[in-house]
Amino acid sequence: MAENSQVKAIIDFLQTMGKDLVSSRGLYIYVSKLDKRLQNDNKLNGLKENFAEIINQNKAKLFDLPNGDIFLVFSKDIQDELSSSLVKARFSLQEDENVAASADLIESKIVEYIDLVKEYGQLLSRLAVFDEQEEKEIVENKKINVSNVVTKRENRQFLTTAMLDKVQKIIAVSDFSSFIRRQSVCAVIGKSQPQRVFEEVYVSIPDMQDSLLPNVDINSDPWLFLALTETLDRRVLEIISRHDDGALRGNFSININVSTILSDAFLRFDDTIDPSMRRTVVLELQLEDIFGDMRSYDLARAFARARGYRICIDNISVEKLIYVNRTNLDCDLMKIIWHPDFVNIISQDKHFMDYENKNERAKMIICRVDDETAVEVGNSLGINLYQGRYIQKMLNKG
Repeated sequence: MAENSQVKAIIDFLQTMGKDLVSSRGLYIYVSKLDKRLQNDNKLNGLKENFAEIINQNKAKLFDLPNGDIFLVFSKDIQDELSSSLVKARFSLQEDENVAASADLIESKIVEYIDLVKEYGQLLSRLAVFDEQEEKEIVENKKINVSNVVTKRENRQFLTTAMLDKVQKIIAVSDFSSFIRRQSVCAVIGKSQPQRVFEEVYVSIPDMQDSLLPNVDINSDPWLFLALTETLDRRVLEIISRHDDGALRGNFSININVSTILSDAFLRFDDTIDPSMRRTVVLELQLEDIFGDMRSYDLARAFARARGYRICIDNISVEKLIYVNRTNLDCDLMKIIWHPDFVNIISQDKHFMDYENKNERAKMIICRVDDETAVEVGNSLGINLYQGRYIQKMLNKG
């Protein structure tokens, strides 16, 4: 039954993905549908080895289910790479006549791709079956009353359109200060101590949900969650505006939607910022939000720039970076998610690798940094700004 922790791990993982859910897909492999003899074959047990490379590169996350099925969450960017891994698996399995029937591995009846946005509810229902099986086992093996069984599901309600209005009203009147977190963006060169450049101010979504909305899964619908973030934007702006201790007068960044920059709430916030400090305030935007309405982004960027703010595009995967038209985005900063294969991927970007393009490299921040390797690699490429747990730890030591 310990295996069922993987079911909870899948649910927890999906719930923490937030907006990244939109750019990801699921792959469900029905190993349980294959002949029992094949399920136990050593070659079939080595199926997961075909995904080892993309998993080690943090391009996909693999989960083993209690019935032997396999579930992967992966970025849409690597769809072709993942399909190649399945072809490789089929080829290797066909080498042995005893497992030749596994050629069905890449057929639709064995492999199913899942739209994590449109089919999120169906996926959770499918996973819930494993929890129900576990409850029955507990009752049969320990002879206890079902009413005393604590299931592994959080049993939260899905966020619906009707519920969104109620949730927004709760957030609008709640004390939000305890959910505000900060993480520094620092300049780091070589072995020198990090030098704080600015602090990112953000809302801890998990803490907020557990405290204010324990019965609602606010991440269950990515589009409704996106609408919800507009309410979060306004609350963060209000909190910063009310600070009178000078702690957040400048040198900070906030996560914000394009629509919020064009709202009255932002105008009220703007009135509280000393004009001389606006240049030190960074507005962090998501690619999905920008691409949803490029005209609004152009307008918001022009307005923010005119007021003195700087624009940062947040959480760009290194794989996406090489395809993004940075000239059209015309931003001041870009946060690139650290990847173990950073150098090999970025080398495909001829524009980036142009030695004369130092100005663009100066815009880049490598985020989600968990060890010194990211700093070493980044420095070798002329990148000097970093953010993540490793950087925060170094900063606190200093």
